[in-house]
Amino acid sequence: MFIKYDGYELLELFLSDGESLSGNIEDGNIKYSRTKSKFSLTMYIRTYEQQVSIFLKYKNSDIIYVDLKNITKIERKDNYLKLCDGDKQLANIHFGEFFSINVSKQ
Repeated sequence: MFIKYDGYELLELFLSDGESLSGNIEDGNIKYSRTKSKFSLTMYIRTYEQQVSIFLKYKNSDIIYVDLKNITKIERKDNYLKLCDGDKQLANIHFGEFFSINVSKQ
């Protein structure tokens, strides 16, 4: 199993390419990050384990950490990044003036 996502959609929201955590982009362990107005958003995708970890910081101080399992797809809808298990949305990240993270009960 793996997480289905479009790297170009992530590039458009994070404004940079993903970075390999191991030096081998093919192993599916990717980090995306973006900083805006002293807020830092980092998302780790572990493609073959179907896990996504999200970190939001303000001035290098943790605000929220979310670890999501059983993610089968990540998709963009306008300025939102939706993290889903099949058709069920487990979380979303809004890329607006500030970052906003919404998580459903699992």
